[in-house]
Formats: sequence, C-alpha cells, structure tokens
Amino acid sequence: MKIVGHCATPYLHTNGSWIYSQLCRLRRYRPVVLTQEAQNLAQFPVGRLHTAQDYPFLKRAGNRLWLKLTGEYPFYGQILSAEGACLIHAHFGYQGCRCLRARRQSGLPMLTTFYGADATQFARLDYWRRFYQRLFAEGEAFLVEGNALARCLEEAGCPPAKIRLHHLGVDLERIPFGERVRAERVRFLICAPFREKKGIPDALRAIGLAWRRRPFAFEVVLIGDGPERLNILTAIREAGLEDRVVLRGSLPYSEVLAELGRCHLLLQTSRRAANGDTEGGGPVILLDAQAAGLPVVATHHADIPEYVRDGESGLLAAEGDVEGVADCILQLVEAPERWAGMGRAGRRHVEEHYNAATQAARLEEIYDEFT
Repeated sequence: MKIVGHCATPYLHTNGSWIYSQLCRLRRYRPVVLTQEAQNLAQFPVGRLHTAQDYPFLKRAGNRLWLKLTGEYPFYGQILSAEGACLIHAHFGYQGCRCLRARRQSGLPMLTTFYGADATQFARLDYWRRFYQRLFAEGEAFLVEGNALARCLEEAGCPPAKIRLHHLGVDLERIPFGERVRAERVRFLICAPFREKKGIPDALRAIGLAWRRRPFAFEVVLIGDGPERLNILTAIREAGLEDRVVLRGSLPYSEVLAELGRCHLLLQTSRRAANGDTEGGGPVILLDAQAAGLPVVATHHADIPEYVRDGESGLLAAEGDVEGVADCILQLVEAPERWAGMGRAGRRHVEEHYNAATQAARLEEIYDEFT
C-alpha cells in the first residue's frame, strides 16, 4: 500500500473532523501524520504519527531554531523518506510553505489543500505572500473546496492550471437523518468558533428581530467559544435573548451531532471580517446539518451557495443583512410544513456531492496522478 505523509499542525483540533475524514477513509493509500503538536488523538486516531513533541531535547531545539530562521520544518524530509512515503499532502497553505524543505529533501511531489483564511487573510501579509509564491512555483497541485476559494488562490498568484476543485466530505454513517416536524418551540442551532467571520451576532440579532416582528416560542443552542465571546454576549443581551440562549461552549463532534438531532433549524451567517478573514469554501457544519435533515439559513458568502441550495435545502440572505436573515427565519418558522422536504433535499445534496467515502476515493484519484 502506498504511503502519503499528511502534514497538519496541530493534529488535530476538536473541530478537525473535516481533515480527519480525508485520512480515515483512504483505502489504497496509508496515511502517516507529521505534526509539531499532537492533540485529541483519542478522538482522531491514526496508525502512524510523528510529532516534534517526541524529538530528543537537542533535536527539538534545532527544530525550533531552524523553523524560526527559515520558516520551514527541518526534519520532515528524513521522516518521509524513512517511512517510504510517495507523496506529501499539506493541510493549509502555511503548512505547505513549511514543508517545502521536506519536498526538496525527499524529492516527493506535494499537494496542498487550502481551507480559508490561509488563502484570504494570510495571502495579504507580506511574509506569507512571498512564501506563497515559492509554494505555488514548487508545489504540484493545490486543492480547494469551491470556486470562490479557487478565485482567491488565483488572485494570490497561483497558476490556474495547478488548482483542483475537491469537495470536503462528511461521514454519513455517523449522521442519522430525521425529518423535522412542527414543534411547540423552535430550536435554533448556531455552531461555530467565536470569530468575527462567523457572523454570530448577526444571527442573534436576526432571531431577536424576527421574534419582535411576529412572536413565537423558541430556544437558541449556541455551540462554540473564542475571541469574539464578549461581542456575542453583548449581542445576546441587546437582542433580548438572555433567557433563550443556551451556551454549550466548545463540544466534541459526537456531541455536536447529538445537538443536530435535537434542533430544527441551523443558522450560519458568515461574513467578511474587518481584517479580511473569510470562510474558505463553507463551514462544514452546513454539510452536517443538511445530512441530518435540518433546513439552513445562511448567507451568500464564499462557497456557501455551493454548500446550500438556496430555496431547496435552505434559504440564503446577503452577508451582513440582519433584516434579510430575519425574513428567512420567519419564512421557515411560519411554514414548518417545508422543513421535511428541505431536509430531504439537503441530505440528497450531501450524499451526491459531499459524501466522505466518495470524496476519499476522488482524493485517491488525485494522488494517483502524482505517484
């Protein structure tokens, strides 16, 4: 079986199921993970893993010094050669940059997947812009989730011929489908890191606005945490939702799936942050929710219109348009008879285009081109 070296640091955040699905579903290639920091290995087990945390003291010191001086990982090439790898797959553009020395040392082809801020926010910084030009010149191919992210890479200087569209996938075997039906109290789910680009205050204000226009019984389940926490708490208070929002904090993927099973509608009002940060393709929670049967209210942002079929599996508003989001919410709250049909459409959409098993097979076909 051929071996692919997957480079991701850290390996892996609790919300990293979308990366893990690319490793655990491979059938013809065996993954070996190279990372600077190992996390949550019980949640994301992998057969072979090399972490800089396990280097001997002098090697750790040399690793840190070389990384500081050059921006590249000094020992990955040796590890890949010792493992007999035939390909490097770097996850995130900045990891691809840090793996360029490994590519030169090993002589292996390298693919890099861009996921979002690495193609938007990072590409605007002088340091990374220069590094990216080397990456685009030396790397064999660059994978993106959708057409919006592909355009971002082109604008950053990537040759269009090297860009490949490859959808992420979700594990449909782990996500039970259920048709949503009318309930006395509508349960909204918002699930995202507390970052400006996620637009969580917009979603909360839209719920409050919809409720004030035409009162209805509801609860908001809010999963996540992060640097925008104070702004989000302020938005909850200003929208008058203090007694209606349940703050769950950050949860492992299994508990997120459990909440999907208990909720009726998902809100994902992403927007461009003040520093230029945007979604890459689209938040994977949109795929999880549609696979579970939830209608979605989201925004026309990045590749979200590819993730969600507007009018079929959900409703989309302009980013930053709180009134437009409130209109979408009321359309669905006042027409629960639409929920089941939209849920079925969402499940079909994910099955056809974002099935983890199917996408893993397609990823292996891309690997085949370079090995």
